[in-house]
Amino acid sequence: MNILILGCGQIGRALAEGLAQEGDGATHQVTCVSRSAQTFAQANIQHVAQDIQDLNFLNLDLSDQHGFDWVYVIVSPSERSVDGYQQIFIDSARPVFRALQHHPIQKVIFVSSTRVYGEDSGQWLNDETTPQTHDPIGQTLIAAEQLWSAYWQEKLTIIRPSGLYREHSLYLKTKALETTQLTTNHWTNRLHRSDLVGFLQYFMQIENVENIESSYILTDQRPSIQHELFNIIRAEHQFEPLTIHADAKTTGKRLRADRFTQSGYKLKYSAHPLLTKIIPTEPPL
Repeated sequence: MNILILGCGQIGRALAEGLAQEGDGATHQVTCVSRSAQTFAQANIQHVAQDIQDLNFLNLDLSDQHGFDWVYVIVSPSERSVDGYQQIFIDSARPVFRALQHHPIQKVIFVSSTRVYGEDSGQWLNDETTPQTHDPIGQTLIAAEQLWSAYWQEKLTIIRPSGLYREHSLYLKTKALETTQLTTNHWTNRLHRSDLVGFLQYFMQIENVENIESSYILTDQRPSIQHELFNIIRAEHQFEPLTIHADAKTTGKRLRADRFTQSGYKLKYSAHPLLTKIIPTEPPL
């Protein structure tokens, strides 16, 4: 299998290394494209340092007789702004399609975000929920999903992961200890980075691409109230617990990932380690 990965950050790099190892150097040939130069130990990974909009990576022989079979789009903006998202997610769609339209593409996997869902009152959402939001960045992602779908049609699968975390990250700890007041009961959802990479790699095990859905929400299905998680962390560090008024507004959303669950992929991290101390809420049947 000849695989192209557009975006070689933490997720793209881990995916490239996993696919190269899975193929034993013979089955999978991986080309990874990103803005900054990188090196890989595996001989069957080729890296190209290039902005994907510029198409200079076509100076390599990417249109040889084999061509690319699979494409993963795992890009991230250079700046967290509407313009940044527009440039990397939308402006890249046409040049990428023009560069690859004659390749024997079986599948294009486009990693988006659950930010496309603007519900903010604690509602349960699932794969059938129509993406809509007033958030400008979320709207940009929706527009990108629609544009890439228009180009690739049934070959495109959209992946919408919830908030990603990794082991030993200081972000959640710092936020929990530095927060002095919370005014809402805010629902949060998360997924370990390894399970995003694992699921992207899992697609290679599905023999018939027609069995792959058009989109997947990815989450560990353990939504939690933010202040409950914060208070577990605060207790471990002898900080006073945060309190919430009984009539505090409920915000955020709760995600269920039916297609993800039914795909056959087994989570490596069924929940954030701290959430084992919280009784999970059950999604509606």
